[in-house]
Amino acid sequence: MRNELNREKLIFASSFFKLFLIISVFVLIGFFLIFEFCSTHKLLIVGQDNNIVYYEIDVEVNDKLKYGWIHSFEHIPWTEEYYIQENNHLILDTITIAGFGAGIPHNKGTQTKIEDGIIYYEDINQDFEYIEWIHSQTALEYIKLNDEILLEGIDLEHHEFYKLKIEKRVDICQRLK
Repeated sequence: MRNELNREKLIFASSFFKLFLIISVFVLIGFFLIFEFCSTHKLLIVGQDNNIVYYEIDVEVNDKLKYGWIHSFEHIPWTEEYYIQENNHLILDTITIAGFGAGIPHNKGTQTKIEDGIIYYEDINQDFEYIEWIHSQTALEYIKLNDEILLEGIDLEHHEFYKLKIEKRVDICQRLK
């Protein structure tokens, strides 16, 4: 009698396990028909010392990132344009400056032009793994992504140490139809 009871338990356990396995396989197949693993790029602004994320947004390779500054001593506008690369680096392409003065480069890029009193250094092609700065709410006017403002100077804490970087992440994305 005991052997029959053990045999019945084994059959039930085995059947339950088989049913569980079959349901699990169908759930997984359904999941992978609807979703897939994909890589995304994230623009992050983090604290240099604490690595706390203060800002995060999805970005694409070749998106244009633009910093707008007011020079701290000369009080003239200064912009820097970067392009996001597949390797998560930023390529500085263009600097525009409304004049010369302390700390302002005079020989960047392969092309220089002056239009309406603004100096353009183009085709700079300087590679940056990330950008670090001590934030000034009065010096930073904006950070733009593809000509849309992400942040203005007042959006970040004054005199904090920030780092802007691009990270590649693996996410679960819905398959396109």
